[in-house]
Amino acid sequence: MPASLRSRPALSLLALTAVAGVAAAPAAEPVPFGGLEWLGSAELPPQTRHAGRPVGGLSGLAWNAEDGTFWALSDDRGEFGPVRLYRLRVDLADGRLEAGDVEVAGELLLADLDGRPFAARGLDPEGIALGGGSLYLSSEGDADAGIAPFVAEAGLDGRVRRYFELPEAYLPAGGERGVRWNLGFESLALSRDGDWLYTATENALVQDGLAADVGVASLARILRFPLDRPAAPEEIAYRVEGVRAAPREPSAFRINGLNDLVDLGGGRLLALERQFVDGVGNEVRLYRAEWGRATPVGGRAALGDGAVEPAPKELLLDFAALGVELDNFEGMALGPRLADGRRLLLVVSDDNFNPRWQRTLFFAFAVDEAPATIARIQGAGHRSPLEGRWVFDVEGVVTAIVDTRSLAGFWIESERPDGDPATSEGLFVEWEGASTLAPGRRVRLHGRVIEAAADPRQLPVTRLAPTAVVPLDGEAELPPPPRLGRDLRVPFTVEDDALERFEPERDALDFWESLEGMRLELPGGVVIGPTLRYGELVLLPEGAEAPRRTTPGGVRLEPAGAPRERMLVSGRIHRLPQASVGARVAGPVRGVVHYDFSSYKLIATEPLAVEPAAAARCGAPTRLRAEPGRLTVASFNAENLSAAGPPERFEEIGRVVAERLGAPAILALQEIQDDSGPADDGVVTSARTLTLLERAIAAAGGPRYEPIWIDPEEGREGGQPGGNIRVALLVDPLRARIARRGDPGPLDGARIFARGGSPELLPSPARVAPTAPAFTLGEGEGVRRSLAVELEVDGEPLFLVVNHWSSKWDDDRDFGARQPPAKPTGAKRRAQAEVVRTWVEEILAIDPEARVAVLGDLNEPEWAPGVSRLAEPPLENLILRLPEPERYTFNFEGAGQVLDHVVVSPALAGGAEIEILHLNSDCPDSLRTSDHDPVVVRFR
Repeated sequence: MPASLRSRPALSLLALTAVAGVAAAPAAEPVPFGGLEWLGSAELPPQTRHAGRPVGGLSGLAWNAEDGTFWALSDDRGEFGPVRLYRLRVDLADGRLEAGDVEVAGELLLADLDGRPFAARGLDPEGIALGGGSLYLSSEGDADAGIAPFVAEAGLDGRVRRYFELPEAYLPAGGERGVRWNLGFESLALSRDGDWLYTATENALVQDGLAADVGVASLARILRFPLDRPAAPEEIAYRVEGVRAAPREPSAFRINGLNDLVDLGGGRLLALERQFVDGVGNEVRLYRAEWGRATPVGGRAALGDGAVEPAPKELLLDFAALGVELDNFEGMALGPRLADGRRLLLVVSDDNFNPRWQRTLFFAFAVDEAPATIARIQGAGHRSPLEGRWVFDVEGVVTAIVDTRSLAGFWIESERPDGDPATSEGLFVEWEGASTLAPGRRVRLHGRVIEAAADPRQLPVTRLAPTAVVPLDGEAELPPPPRLGRDLRVPFTVEDDALERFEPERDALDFWESLEGMRLELPGGVVIGPTLRYGELVLLPEGAEAPRRTTPGGVRLEPAGAPRERMLVSGRIHRLPQASVGARVAGPVRGVVHYDFSSYKLIATEPLAVEPAAAARCGAPTRLRAEPGRLTVASFNAENLSAAGPPERFEEIGRVVAERLGAPAILALQEIQDDSGPADDGVVTSARTLTLLERAIAAAGGPRYEPIWIDPEEGREGGQPGGNIRVALLVDPLRARIARRGDPGPLDGARIFARGGSPELLPSPARVAPTAPAFTLGEGEGVRRSLAVELEVDGEPLFLVVNHWSSKWDDDRDFGARQPPAKPTGAKRRAQAEVVRTWVEEILAIDPEARVAVLGDLNEPEWAPGVSRLAEPPLENLILRLPEPERYTFNFEGAGQVLDHVVVSPALAGGAEIEILHLNSDCPDSLRTSDHDPVVVRFR
């Protein structure tokens, strides 16, 4: 601005008129602004020059459709060359913005009303707009030097045609009034219909309040000048956020300001706020502000002259979420349409002609003009078609709220479904402030669409990470939830096309995905999986098919898999009652469908009414008690038992062994951890753990057992990391004698010798082929090596092999991300079965009448290949003597199955009796001592 205009308003063709009442919204319809996708960034190389002058200080952008370039205003105040703007070509032909995609195509020198170059330091150019054959400019001026800010219209030749009249409140006056230094008119935007020109102060005017500071917001003003009639600018207040980070030095520089605007029509403005804190760096946020809902403040000398309601605004995008280093972003503009029909939004940073420390960066975004609905976010598939994008104005009704350590947020559902059964109408919103809402509340959301999975083996859950959650007024009317079994049936096939086609009507995996986040109603039914510590139970709804039932009313696992219509019910919102298998749940059961730990489940939104199970046997003792001439042997997975765990576990297990198992002569144990438990501290021995257990059994009235175990190699045998689980044996020395030979280590195998026509082990106890490939750690979880022991009972040798074969941890789950699921652990168990079988055959080759028992947790049911191979004649799996409804030792997600087996030689099979004590698998965690049922065998 000319020096003669430093202390008074610029000459204007527009007369000043008073403005009162509510600010009227522009007539133009709003630009559809459904979402943004980041398309990348490009940096103008440092030291870039054009026409011999440095290119820098780019503070404003405008799109010129006539020549297909962006015009970028430099904030050079005439110190590095004439006041100028640049024409930039931006190449997005490949749909991405990358290095080299922005080039300087030309420049335009600016001139004042007289056609002369602006005087050096006579202005501070910051904002630019283009339209109607005119170029519009804004300058911050220099309040400290008494140079007034201005807004001007120029021709496309760069020469100023006129200055817009500014109210006196904006003109600097000795630090008592007007714009602050460096906090004036940074922004400029033309309305969509060409009738209005917007600008704004970066912070509050001196008389309006404080500038933004750490924790201190500032009331800036937004002005709009009418271009179709002579009138004073209309004005509203805008709240600039406080600085969000304190500098390391209290006196160090910090700033947050309103740096640019884009008009979206309908009274909506995009507002770019940029923060800088010395020693901390930049933050950049994009808001949407509503002009028409703010108090008009035109003509006010100071905002303190009356009540002021600033423009409501909502955060759309925090640039920190882009995960890249930010800079001093000051300009933005909507550009051309992209190849896919979306529109470009370009944002630029101002390097302040300081290329050593700052950069000229361009960020490109694609503006999605289609409305963002829940169904569109979910899409017809397992991943959202909008994944990674920011979506705006997503409306729905809150259906459920969750606040747990592992999951916090709320679910919404659409009031206006799209009618496509393949697209879910529900969505989870990940937000820690969900407790401020209530079910039934209507909300409007802005945020980023993410697909979250706990690990690569699990399917992702479509979620919204909100930038703004806006409660809405009005009553919510949602349709009733669909009813499973009546409105919907679950397909039997999990997935038949490796996730290549999305077919909810054919594949159960796709069926549940089409309901993800939605409300669902189940009829009542029977509990087939007890309430566990995770706060879940498994329900078999009334009318669902499950041909293989257990005695209490549960379901046995079939080779084809578990019943498809079973439903895991979660108590994340309403705590579930402690229910045993066979308990009945009164319907209807309502909740929202969610996915985690490779399973779809219903998170109950109402308390469950449960009738206790009539046939639960959580405390029943064995009927196979010790008798003269009879030997009792039991097998029990103690579920990560360690001296580092709670002392009461030892007391509980001690009572189970002494009372429920009838104090068997021999007890085979699995999952005995080292003495420090799941701590990776170099401890491997389980001496103290087994001592505590034998003492607890004796204290409960049982015998003083003699423990047998071999410490494993550290970190080689699986289980919880650091736990070093192993198998062990407890022997009552009054009923059996241990034949101890040698001092074996973890890799010493029990060799079989013939002595006088009878087999003998050396060493004993020892391990079964511990260096065989089947028992050597390769890919995945470690392998518990089997323990072989020779005992003497009533003067006769007895050979025991205690096992804990490879778990299914490394298998893909049926409802996991990889389809068809890979099941590599079956081959491992088959190999382990072959090794153990061969070892037993060596004994029987010496003495076909030898007494041999192979027992423990074999980690697969009786019909699986590994167990089937082990139990081929002449060996027998005693489990098969039990009625089918009793054949289960473990319950996984509602399917009872035998994992714990006793396979014996012919000499032991005759007259043998077996019983599974269902102390745990049918029972809720509150009544359990382990997750496996013990098995008791009585031999003659």
